[in-house]
Amino acid sequence: MNPPVLATVDDLCLSYLDNFALFDQLKQDIPSFKMVAFTIANFKNKEPLIESATFKKWFNRHKDWVEIGVHSYDHLPPPDGDREDEKHWIRLALEGLKPFLAAKYSYRSPGWQTSNQTVPILKELGFAYIYYEASIRDLQQNRTVEMGIVNSHLYDIVSIKRIEEIVKNEIL
Repeated sequence: MNPPVLATVDDLCLSYLDNFALFDQLKQDIPSFKMVAFTIANFKNKEPLIESATFKKWFNRHKDWVEIGVHSYDHLPPPDGDREDEKHWIRLALEGLKPFLAAKYSYRSPGWQTSNQTVPILKELGFAYIYYEASIRDLQQNRTVEMGIVNSHLYDIVSIKRIEEIVKNEIL
């Protein structure tokens, strides 16, 4: 038996928020559909979500079926894992997204790039999970969670449609 499929999307931010309508349609078609959206706290240092009425309204409409995960603070290169001050940037992202996170919050690094300090930093900051491209690491129990992850990027309509196809084939 295959592990359950978990849909994730990277790069949730105001610039790409309109594309989320494709997931809204999938939710209408499959009421049991849930997902994790890895979110950028302040995309390109121009979109602080904590200050955005648009994002707060979106979050309140989606919080029952979309779990927010931390993706980065600004999504500028180099990704968090390549920065000497990685902890600073992860902490800033966490602070900017904290009101929207579940009690056990997760992280996915841009480009799935991590350093040898990423996991210790995440544990210190209270993260419960780190999502890689195709696996989830439970940081509290120090184990890999068995789950089939299908991922898309919110700016990429083709990858969102691929998620739709996979999810519909899995559930219907």
